[in-house]
Amino acid sequence: MGSHREHEPRPLNRKVLVGLVIGVTVSATLTAVATTNESPVAHETVEVGSSTPLEPTMRKDVRLTPDEAAARAREEAPLSKTVDALRRKLGVAYAGAWYDNTKRKLMVGIIDRQYIGEVQRAGAEPRMMKNNLAGLTGQKTRIDRMAQSAPPSVVAWYVDPTTNSVVIESKKDAPAETFIEKAKGGGDLVRVEWTERTARPLVDVIGGRGFTVGDARCSIGFSASGPGGSKHFITAGHCTASGGVVLNNGLEFGRVNAGTFDTDGDFGLVDVTDPTAQAPASVDTRDGGPITVTGTEVAPIGASVCRSGATSGFACGEITALDETVNYGEGRIVRGLTRTSVCAEPGDSGGPFVSGTQAQGVTSGGIGDCATAGTTFFQPINEAATKLGVTVVTG
Repeated sequence: MGSHREHEPRPLNRKVLVGLVIGVTVSATLTAVATTNESPVAHETVEVGSSTPLEPTMRKDVRLTPDEAAARAREEAPLSKTVDALRRKLGVAYAGAWYDNTKRKLMVGIIDRQYIGEVQRAGAEPRMMKNNLAGLTGQKTRIDRMAQSAPPSVVAWYVDPTTNSVVIESKKDAPAETFIEKAKGGGDLVRVEWTERTARPLVDVIGGRGFTVGDARCSIGFSASGPGGSKHFITAGHCTASGGVVLNNGLEFGRVNAGTFDTDGDFGLVDVTDPTAQAPASVDTRDGGPITVTGTEVAPIGASVCRSGATSGFACGEITALDETVNYGEGRIVRGLTRTSVCAEPGDSGGPFVSGTQAQGVTSGGIGDCATAGTTFFQPINEAATKLGVTVVTG
């Protein structure tokens, strides 16, 4: 993006680069005790979700070193399976889950006290909520249907289980306030976080390191294989949407196969045409040695993540929201992105996100930059690989 500050990227020493990223969630709680006419399990004291907006600097700006992220990832490894199991068992009583790093505990929202014991037996901490996840997701879907009428000042919206609400992030102006009032629909599920920043894709229009396609500079994501064993890599769709020859250090090493940058997501596929190119199951951490990708299990809100990009290198943080809809302006609205507290710069688009050794997604865009504690969004890798008809290479 020509209007953004330029950073000289470090040279790439691989033909296939993979990277990681992180985001943060902190919870605010109250304590409630059951009344005497409830069942015995309801006498247990559980925390109650709060609708009070959280301090943005607490929730969004946490940064981790690679060593801190690696240590946390080992502790957080079982979370994905626990969340999946509880979501199935709790059904309509499920109100979302997130990892509280202060307590070092998986928090699970419920709307029915009879499931307190079920959550505790799974090693998680229950929290009573007013709205279930299905209701919150339904409200977000309603706003998604209004997406094309969203002004550029409305940045993004997402379900926030920690506050049991749907958050709309927006600049404060008349068009935004009109949109928000319609989005609320007279209900109390929506809350607003005012901001002065807007989202933008992290592609750099100045040719440079990483890979280039046309005038765009981006970062290579995860190695992937096709049904017949063909070699590919997954990257951001806004990098490949125009098609063309993909260059590395000025030489062809691939051709664009597909590119999606719309409400369906932000993902693209490049066919590797260089016969000498390798497609390993690894993520380049620059100075810390490669990480071998072993799977694609989805990490929950609050889990640690790391990112690698051609411009800003390797950085770590926490996941702060799932299934976010982002308004990049000029009618470019993308659904289903994951929000993180890691920063990124133009040219980092397409680079990989990993939690521990589990592939999470490829960088889409962000708010701010690495000089101003930016936020970054990624396209979940499982959805991208499924729609592209390929499999992420693992070791």
